[in-house]
Amino acid sequence: MAKREINNKVSIFLIKDGTDKEELFKDNLNLCELCSSDTSKTYYTPTIINTPKWIRSYYGLDYVDHINVSNSKVISIHELEIDGKKILFAIPFGSGKSLLNEEVIEEQFGIKVLLNTVKVDEFRQLVSSNYGGDHRTRNEQVPKKTNINEFGFDIFNDFIRKATAKCEDDLFNKNTIVGGDLLTVTVPVNYSNIDEFLVNCYKRYKLDKYKDNFSWLDNIKEVKEKSKKEKLDEKMIEMLKNEEYEKIWAAVPELIEWENVREFKYNKNDVGKDDIEIKDIVSQFKLQDSMKVDSLKRKKVYAISTDSDDSIYDWSLYNCLIGEVELDNKMYCLNFGKWYVLDNDFVGETNEYYENILLVDYDFPDNNNSREDEYNSLLNTNLKDSILMDKETVRLDGMGKSSIEVCDVFSSNNELIHIKKNGGSSYLSHLFNQASVSAEMLLDESFRKKVNSKFKKEIFDNDFNAKKYTVIMGIITNKNEKRPSIPFFSKVSIRYAIDGLKRKGYNVKLANIFNKK
Repeated sequence: MAKREINNKVSIFLIKDGTDKEELFKDNLNLCELCSSDTSKTYYTPTIINTPKWIRSYYGLDYVDHINVSNSKVISIHELEIDGKKILFAIPFGSGKSLLNEEVIEEQFGIKVLLNTVKVDEFRQLVSSNYGGDHRTRNEQVPKKTNINEFGFDIFNDFIRKATAKCEDDLFNKNTIVGGDLLTVTVPVNYSNIDEFLVNCYKRYKLDKYKDNFSWLDNIKEVKEKSKKEKLDEKMIEMLKNEEYEKIWAAVPELIEWENVREFKYNKNDVGKDDIEIKDIVSQFKLQDSMKVDSLKRKKVYAISTDSDDSIYDWSLYNCLIGEVELDNKMYCLNFGKWYVLDNDFVGETNEYYENILLVDYDFPDNNNSREDEYNSLLNTNLKDSILMDKETVRLDGMGKSSIEVCDVFSSNNELIHIKKNGGSSYLSHLFNQASVSAEMLLDESFRKKVNSKFKKEIFDNDFNAKKYTVIMGIITNKNEKRPSIPFFSKVSIRYAIDGLKRKGYNVKLANIFNKK
């Protein structure tokens, strides 16, 4: 009987091209050499064995023989010549990853190997993050392999952090692959013979096959390299000092109940402000030359309650900034305190789409720095025979206590008008989602009947035809322009929303509402 091959679970990092070996590890490490070969060296740090803290805190014992914890840190560095280039790989065991300098790790190595290997219907788990809204991270797992489209993954608003898929590829022993920045797979290799496997993994990584089904992977990537983020922060500070406010502005960084907020303050004795403005953030520094990233992260802005002088929200000034920065012929966006790098073709395509969204053919009244509900009342007064629907929610069947607003104002011309302040990408995402959900529910006859009953009039008839209705998204901004100036990620989100509305048959238009101060 042939001897069965032993499988080992290996996790592989690809090291960025041009990295010197001296840059691989964090500073001040007590590294020891475990073993070496012609192409690799393995390092470790001496293991420290400790008694678990709960032995003392829970059981009241100082020490129990054979009950202890250790933290093994081992990592192998392989240097291989592939296609005439020196390529470095790092393979950690235990907590060996903590020895590696994170800036040298090549992003998306594992996910590209995975996507170049598996079919669209072989996925088991997906970890994704939303960049255009609330930055939520979603971890979805299915009981059996399925199509990636069955996950709640939005190619316009999410990016993949990690994926798990079952493959039928002999290179990976037809086993499950886990891919993110790190590639993890169980295969019949060991320290003495892994080099060939690493070469094949690298060649798989370099393929463009993933673009056939997963071309959106390259649209947006989170910037993780510390030195790159520092350069972007420096560029942003320079733009703030030069008052280049067309590219850097400020907004509330999360969804809030505006009617519960009276004003915003940066210090207890400040005069309250109606909104968070970039000029007010800059004014917190007596000398603009003293503005530093650390101070932007340390200083805060407070949302003051309408019922008291207490703050009900607070955020760092840095997290309130939204920026679009060009560096080394690349476009970067700052959103919610995180930097993203954008594919140039994706940027151009998205901007072109936004510039071609139809605008309303009449002027909305200016907003006199009022709350949204006050402006909705003003708009309703200005539009003849319209219906104010703001805060008038309708219960959804089979959804417990869930209810939605049909819109803020319904015009006599069958316009479903939704209004929101430009509170940054998270707040605008809420606007786009609200318009989409309402439009979807109006296709349901029972929901339309509930709306008619709520307002005690026949607003929507039984022969509902979406083509007869126009969804208008009105955005309150501080610029008196025809087309609202919104963050790039909001342009990504609105495209997804509008495409969905048009597929349902609705007409869609955009309106800028000038916040006159």
